[in-house]
Amino acid sequence: MTDILDTPTGSMTGADLAPITAAVVDFAAQLDYDDLPSSVVEKAKWHILDTFGCAMAGRGLGISANARQAARAMGGGDCPVFGTHQNASASAAAFANAVTANALDYDDGFEIDGKGMGHPGSTIVSAALCALGQQPISGKAFITAVVAGYEINNRLIYSMQPSAERFAEVYGVSQHQGIGACITYSRLRGLQRDAMNNAIGLAGGLTPVPSLHKYNWNSRPIISLKDFVAPAAMAGVLAVELSQSGFIGSSDLFDGPAGYWRMMGSDRFDAARLTQALGQHWYLEDSSFKLYPACRWMAPALEAFERLVTDHDIAVDDIVAVNIDTFSVIRDKLMAVDPINEIDAQFSLPFCIAALAMRLPKGQEWFQRSVLDDVRCKSLARKVSVKVDPQMDRQMSGSQRRPSASVSVVLSTGYSVRHTIVSPSGSRSRPVSLAMITAKAIHNLQGLSPSAEDIVDWLLDLERHTSVNDKLLGLMRAPI
Repeated sequence: MTDILDTPTGSMTGADLAPITAAVVDFAAQLDYDDLPSSVVEKAKWHILDTFGCAMAGRGLGISANARQAARAMGGGDCPVFGTHQNASASAAAFANAVTANALDYDDGFEIDGKGMGHPGSTIVSAALCALGQQPISGKAFITAVVAGYEINNRLIYSMQPSAERFAEVYGVSQHQGIGACITYSRLRGLQRDAMNNAIGLAGGLTPVPSLHKYNWNSRPIISLKDFVAPAAMAGVLAVELSQSGFIGSSDLFDGPAGYWRMMGSDRFDAARLTQALGQHWYLEDSSFKLYPACRWMAPALEAFERLVTDHDIAVDDIVAVNIDTFSVIRDKLMAVDPINEIDAQFSLPFCIAALAMRLPKGQEWFQRSVLDDVRCKSLARKVSVKVDPQMDRQMSGSQRRPSASVSVVLSTGYSVRHTIVSPSGSRSRPVSLAMITAKAIHNLQGLSPSAEDIVDWLLDLERHTSVNDKLLGLMRAPI
């Protein structure tokens, strides 16, 4: 039984009763643009650019059309939705825009030592975009709100990483991101410290249940709400709307033995990771970028295969077999050779290997119906096999959760070539350059007016704009 504090509460401040929650809210509410190191501002702009580009490219997928339809059903409002001139309510727009940003599974992550812990951008940037139709927003205010959301988001999931045993029982990939979305949207809607605290408490109660182990891994197709970035965005934004309407939330969400970490199903909580050196050490800088529109667990195998294809100029007809040594999750959950739709394909290593072998541009081009049905693609997919490497399996199944892979391509000449990747690229430990991020964004933003290059330059200069509303609203409403 939890001990009950018997000291009269009238003699104690909120910080005394809930020091962890108080520290989080104080940081999130009081953060000022001038407090941000230049490196943090730059990193935040990269993630805003990357997320926006992923959403603009993903708005043409079927799942994004489904999200727009769902937003319409939820009711109108004044918040923009990618791919349409029709506005929606704030929570409906947050849902639809997060689905769209995540539609290609190309959106960013948070990663330490190879361990992935969510996809913050699709949730947090989508929450920020909901405020565009409601009041003027400067570039500095937009950046600061996004930084506050990312920083607490990243610290929060890192602080409540479960043991390997608990991870095998229950885990949520991005459900916690409702807290980051709530913080970002709270700031842009002008909530003061106590109102933000109340909204965060509401967001905690609205968090979707952790459901990683019920994704239809072995009964395809994969669920539509992969990683639950969209329900998290909706929860965070709805919490702010409810708080402004007079609803009362938890005042001490992160404190005590029954705190948010318990609600999320974890068996461990390291409060220091959540609160220590707030404003001095920036976990936003551990946010990562994806180089493949596919499940992050598959990234080492995809990178190793792409390296071989590029370095040895391997043509499709040269490939006899692709043999992959990796961890057991790949073998058990990610080897479907005939994906049913675009989301299913993002969780099919054989399909993604085939897309790389065919040298299709990375992005929406992988998930056209003509590609999913292509006989050549299906034939290539059937040449992919997986064997479990014991060491790689230990690294993935333990608390480290670091994916890795070694890929061998058997050629028609009788020779074979091999390459090994020990952790995904795009993280702080294996960073990618700004040139790579902008090249990805330019491809994702192609076909727009102004040009993709001009849009990239504008977003990378975000802090100089006194208002970002008209530009972002115009781009979001661009026809598909």
